[in-house]
Amino acid sequence: MNWIMHNRIMNKLTDKMRASSGVRHLVFALIILFAVLVVGVAGYIIIENMNFTQALYMTIITITTVGFREVKPLGTGGQYFTMVIVITGLSAVLFFLTGLFEFILSEFLGDFWGRRKMQNVISKLENHYVVCGYGRVGHAVAGELAEQGKKFVVIENDEDVFNDCVADGYLCILGSATENHVLEEARAEQAVGLVSALGSDADNLYVVLTARVLNQSALLVARAEHPESEQKLEMVGADRVISPHKIAGKRMANLMLRPRVCEFLDVGITGNLPEYQLTELRVDEKSILRGMSIKDSRLRERTGVTVLAIRKSGESAFNPNPPPETAMGQDDVVIVIGTPEQLSRLEAEQARGRG
Repeated sequence: MNWIMHNRIMNKLTDKMRASSGVRHLVFALIILFAVLVVGVAGYIIIENMNFTQALYMTIITITTVGFREVKPLGTGGQYFTMVIVITGLSAVLFFLTGLFEFILSEFLGDFWGRRKMQNVISKLENHYVVCGYGRVGHAVAGELAEQGKKFVVIENDEDVFNDCVADGYLCILGSATENHVLEEARAEQAVGLVSALGSDADNLYVVLTARVLNQSALLVARAEHPESEQKLEMVGADRVISPHKIAGKRMANLMLRPRVCEFLDVGITGNLPEYQLTELRVDEKSILRGMSIKDSRLRERTGVTVLAIRKSGESAFNPNPPPETAMGQDDVVIVIGTPEQLSRLEAEQARGRG
């Protein structure tokens, strides 16, 4: 289990424990206070032969220590009993007030401090992802990013949905992603990618346009409900445009026609099983692979990963199953497959080369 999932679970459990602890404290304090009242009334009735009203009055003024006069002179037994009621009653009142204060803090100030803490975390984010909208699509995107252990922040305009997002353990900003200052608050200029999953194509168009102005290098993925919106989104800077209905239709058709291929790709992309994973590797200027051929790099011998495809810099199409003599130049994208351990060795090797 990755650290983000672990933190989400622990935060949710902690919040529940704190809330239930405050309620239990308050209920327990009320029970103790009520028990002291019952014992006090019964004691004054038995020891001093008072009626119910007199006994209740004596118990209350004794517990609250207001200093009013007794309804009648007390005997020795009544005096000792009063001392006991003063000590236990005052302790019960203080215990109740402490529980009440704790309950008020947890119910009314807990959200305030929690949001302040979340804002501080968001203000320091770098190399993260921004998810605009926490509807059905945005919820799925956030869940997948969390599963992959990626840093991300969600922008949501609806307060109820915002609260659901926070309850799920995700960083979230309450506001409209179409507003520049909200994207800046999400540190879109420092993000490596942004997903605009709003319900309106016009809103997604504006978000992509603004995000591209803020960050020229980020990967922008947008949702499109209508086919005519896809080209417009690409024109304003979207790197990828996804139509949920079109994707769902293709997915369902492929599941019927090529179920085993879909199963293979699902395992490789989601990485939920330890068998193997698919990932991409960009060859930058500091990469030890720059200028090498696949054969000379000896990737399979050193790390165990297999190169499935290469997309040369400036080209839009991938070259599947490239020959061993294929050179890997700067800004080429290499698609590799391997077990999590093999991919970890590859990442460690790349990191050493950049160091």
